[in-house]
Amino acid sequence: MKLKFSRFFFILCAAAALTACSKALEESRFDEFEMESVDGSTRKGGVYLPKGYNPKKEYPVIYMEDGLVFKDCKFAGMIDSLIDIGAVRPVVIACSYENKLRVPGKNYAYRNAEYLESLARSDAAFLKIFNAHLKYFQNSFIPYVEKNYSVSHERENRIYFGTSNSADWGLTLSMKHPELFAEYWCFSPVSSDISTYGMLEQPTQYRICWGIKEEVGNFDYFPSLVSSIRKRGGKVQDWSFNGGHDREWWKYLFGEELVRRFPVEKQ
Repeated sequence: MKLKFSRFFFILCAAAALTACSKALEESRFDEFEMESVDGSTRKGGVYLPKGYNPKKEYPVIYMEDGLVFKDCKFAGMIDSLIDIGAVRPVVIACSYENKLRVPGKNYAYRNAEYLESLARSDAAFLKIFNAHLKYFQNSFIPYVEKNYSVSHERENRIYFGTSNSADWGLTLSMKHPELFAEYWCFSPVSSDISTYGMLEQPTQYRICWGIKEEVGNFDYFPSLVSSIRKRGGKVQDWSFNGGHDREWWKYLFGEELVRRFPVEKQ
């Protein structure tokens, strides 16, 4: 019965999204949804649709892990303002919500086990969680967004965005599945290990930054990480900011990246 209800809820969410988006939006909107993951658990997410969103047009899309940060830190208001003042073109943001529960019998949150390949390599239980999340993101989350919203299916018009552990996961994803995204915004990664991977199979760009006051990780780790990515053929733009492991800093930097990547075209 639970499985049937989950599927029914999924169908209702999809139908509601399609109906509500039948014409251009007068104001931005944030749709939330639930879906069943490959491991049988229920996952949640949300999609930001910009003002003027028209289902007859195709939009670039940013896929954001740790998507609750988008809600908690009110990213939508910032993006609305950037669009209103003509600084940024409309873009869709697809948010995958993190799992904050703890792994039974382990001193880790599911979020850590899902994002960190270093944990997956050390424990069979963590490996199962890591692989399930990878399948969910690739085979459930992205297809759901593409089916229900007018976003590009092209690699060049998809961007991955993650912070802290989800930044680490993005770097791993870029090595495992280079066909998914052409660009990765990874802010304050703390535990990436890509030493087992070879050369990237497709051209990939990275935007990696960290704070000079980071409370997590070793500062010396970041330059070596960037060097490792470049050795594998990645094109990296890296920089530091005058802050720490801080959501408000990440929000500010996200806004700067939007202006850089999606400037309004001059007439």
